[in-house]
Order: sequence, then structure tokens, then C-alpha cells
Amino acid sequence: MKNDTQIPVNTINEFCQENAIEYFKVSGFNVETCTINEFQENHRHNHYEIIWLKKGKGIHHIDGQQYNYNGSVLFLLSPGQVHKIDQEEKGEGFVIKFLPELFQHQKEVEEYLIDSLLFDAIDAFPVINLTASQYKVFEDLFYQITVEFNTSEMGQQQILSSFLKILITNITRLKHNHIAYSYIPEAGYDLFKKYKVAVEKNFKTTHGVNQYADMLHTTARNLNNVTKKFSNKTAGQIIADRIILEAKRFLHHDNLSIKEIAFEIGYDDPAYFTRFFKNYLGISPQHYKDSLL
Repeated sequence: MKNDTQIPVNTINEFCQENAIEYFKVSGFNVETCTINEFQENHRHNHYEIIWLKKGKGIHHIDGQQYNYNGSVLFLLSPGQVHKIDQEEKGEGFVIKFLPELFQHQKEVEEYLIDSLLFDAIDAFPVINLTASQYKVFEDLFYQITVEFNTSEMGQQQILSSFLKILITNITRLKHNHIAYSYIPEAGYDLFKKYKVAVEKNFKTTHGVNQYADMLHTTARNLNNVTKKFSNKTAGQIIADRIILEAKRFLHHDNLSIKEIAFEIGYDDPAYFTRFFKNYLGISPQHYKDSLL
């Protein structure tokens, strides 16, 4: 049974103003608008989120990591990530919230949300600093998005979807300079992307490299080769990284027992989970949780 003190999950439907667009919301970034929850307790979303701070200073807490920011920055968040923003200097900017359903075709979801790996919770650095020239591009684009969102003209959803694709494409250009692997379509890269997506979808139920290899119609050796090539990690390390990330989220933010956390992430044997966690971090889950107090 889940504990009632689990960290809250905010849905896109909790947006504070009515709008016909069910899968897309945008507002200014300040406590007077629809983004006040970003400054409050740690929380998750059921949607993707792009935050652009035109100015400000503070710390963005994401999945137990602290990201200091100062000036014009972009933050990219995927569903399920735990975050909170502590402002040292009041920020100004925009927050875009959206669900994959905004896109009309699955191919668009794959291209803009999966293939780009922009919202990868494991490896992608979630903070991008903007230069003065980039600032102007994003200021114009966010302005157009906000104007369109607040209209009620025919074709609004299609236009917003197009604007979002333009925004993600611009961010992808910037992201090239902030990640450790290449987007160049080299041999094996398509398999690497499919593997990362498969792990994200199945890490709570599937923990073995051989199982993923069968799922993707390849071999464990081949998976290891492509993951080492594009992430400098073994296929097993990518699975372990994702499991540990989820475990740390629970240990940081939820008042669940170690046994309950083990069950949440697919371990029927809590003792096995404890050994796995300790082998990975050198400390037991309970000691890790106690160190946070």
C-alpha cells in the first residue's frame, strides 16, 4: 500500500485558467500566475515541461541534484522527475507544459520527444544557458506561443504543435554543446535510442540485458557495444542507473519503507534490492535515507 505522504504529482489539468487546448499550457513564470507550485514543495508532473528564465538566480533541485542558475537559462523536465526551484533573485520568464498527445502522429512523438533525447532523465544535462543572440530567438518564439495560446481561433492546436516543434528543434541545436554523446546518425545509434526508450518504459519490470536484447531482436553483446559507443556505459549500467535514480527519488521524497520502495521498482525480494543498491552506491538504502535527514 502506498503511503499518503508520497510526493504530489501535478497534472496538466490543474492549470489555473480554462483553455480549449487540453494537452498544452503556457504561462508566465512568477508566483502570481499558474506556476506557483514550481516554488513550493518538491513535486512531480505527469507532463513534459520547458522552463525559460529570462533572468533570475537560484537553485533548481532536480532528482536530488542541485543546479545553480544565474541569468537566462532553459530547464527541460520529463514526466516523473522530482523538482523544486529556490529563487535567490526573482526570476522572469515562461513555463510550457505539454503532453505527447499534442502531436498528431506517433512519428512526431518519436522524433521530437524520444529521438532527440532532450528529456533523457539519466544522461542529458537539464540546464542550458542562453547567449544574448539566442535570447532574442527564444523571446520571439515564446511570445508567439503565448499569443496563440490565448486566442480561440480555428486551428489553434495545430499551430501550437508547430510552434512546439520549432521550439524543440531550436533547443536541440543548443543541446549539442551540453551532452556527452553525438546525435550524428552513426552505425548503431538507432539501436542505442531504442534501447534507452525501452529501458525508460520497462525498468520497473525488466532488469536484465538479455531480456532487452530479446525485446529489440539483437544480442546482449551488440547492446553493450552500442551503449559503450554512445554513452561510455555498458547496457547493464544504463539499466542500473535508471533503477537507482528512481530509488533515490523515493528515498529523497517519499515516506515509504525500503520494502515498499523495492516493490515499487520491481523487486519482490527487498534484501536483493538492498544488496543491489549497496553494490552500486557503497551504502545501503536505509543508510542513504538516514544521511538525508
